[in-house]
Amino acid sequence: MVVRILFLICVALSSYANARSYEDIIESGQITIAVYNDFPPYSFLQDGEPAGVDIEIGKHIAKGLGVSVEWLWINADENLEDDLRNAIWKGHIITRQKADVMLRVPYDRRFAYAIDGYGLPKNELVVMFSPYQRESWALVRDHEKTNDIRTLAIFQYENVAVELDSLPSFFLGATIGGRLRDKLVHVDSVFTGIDKLKAGEVAAVAGMRSQLQWGMGPLTSQYDISADGLAAMSIKSWDIGMAVKQDYRELTYAIEGIITPMVNSGEMEKLYLEYGLSYEIPDYFRTE
Repeated sequence: MVVRILFLICVALSSYANARSYEDIIESGQITIAVYNDFPPYSFLQDGEPAGVDIEIGKHIAKGLGVSVEWLWINADENLEDDLRNAIWKGHIITRQKADVMLRVPYDRRFAYAIDGYGLPKNELVVMFSPYQRESWALVRDHEKTNDIRTLAIFQYENVAVELDSLPSFFLGATIGGRLRDKLVHVDSVFTGIDKLKAGEVAAVAGMRSQLQWGMGPLTSQYDISADGLAAMSIKSWDIGMAVKQDYRELTYAIEGIITPMVNSGEMEKLYLEYGLSYEIPDYFRTE
């Protein structure tokens, strides 16, 4: 009897965990969407309820498909491959739960079609599609400390906060012959850096533009946000899209039919503006 019960539980969990086809999603009346946990302004809990740009986009997808939405909250792993494995094609290491679609996936054709050391595709188990935003790195500066100097040279003398192990951290630590290294203040998040900026402990914070805008809120004349000084970064901006399991391309076509009109009509930009964020259309739409 115990063995039978355990078997039925395993079957139920297996059925619940699997990413599903478009037909299965429509038939079930529900879609599971993976979003990053505690990642404002994209996906987070506000008064106990899911909020953020990606949450709103997920709701639009569910509404367009005529189904309800369930969120699979995931924590960022060491790299994107790990996140895609955990959210889409293999599932959580303990629960094995998977999502039907994952949001906030960097959309890069070189990454999507990358080849490993054996000449085999590295990401053949997922399909990356439907870019909906272009993200970029930026700096928020305190003019009273930087004296309106737009180059990075000022940070030989003034502290700048950077998130630990982020691309801005590596770049600022190496640029100008490493002369800024001793002025980098490593923080656990952009928002901790913003707290230090407002307290006068640093002269600037480097991070993703949308997070800087969200954390700062309406700017006073004391601060501004720009990419001045970051032109030499290896990656300055990138498209953000989605991913599903390789088997379910029909789902990508259905979702693209919802997202593309949002981008082209300006509805996507309006959504970002409602969160106090600027919006940049993905390069994907410009090159087409």
